[in-house]
Amino acid sequence: MTGGQTGSNEAVREQIRAAVEAIDAALGGIVGFLAPLKPTLRNELIQLLGDKVERARVAKESLEKLLADLERGQVG
Repeated sequence: MTGGQTGSNEAVREQIRAAVEAIDAALGGIVGFLAPLKPTLRNELIQLLGDKVERARVAKESLEKLLADLERGQVG
């Protein structure tokens, strides 16, 4: 692997780490926002946001797996 590829791979890993952190922060923010709401309103919002939150969680897990694979040298 050349120096350029190593730098490029590290840049990709950093981008993935940043994406994972952003998704994690967004999910945490949603939970923090919902927690103090009245149960009825909270449940309605959870129903509205549930699919999107689940998709974000799955995306985060996929990115974490990709990052782990990259760090083990199994991708690229």
